[in-house]
Amino acid sequence: MTKQTKRVVLAVAAWLVVLSGLHMWLNMDWSSLRNEWRTEEERKLNVAYIPVT
Repeated sequence: MTKQTKRVVLAVAAWLVVLSGLHMWLNMDWSSLRNEWRTEEERKLNVAYIPVT
């Protein structure tokens, strides 16, 4: 592999890592994920509300 090819592969990999990190930071529900790691006594019950008309 040439030096130029290695640079392109590294740049593409870095771009994918940055985009994936931004996606996780902006779009994941971190409070729900933290709730899953808590013990049964500390967990909060999240109940969804769907209005019916």
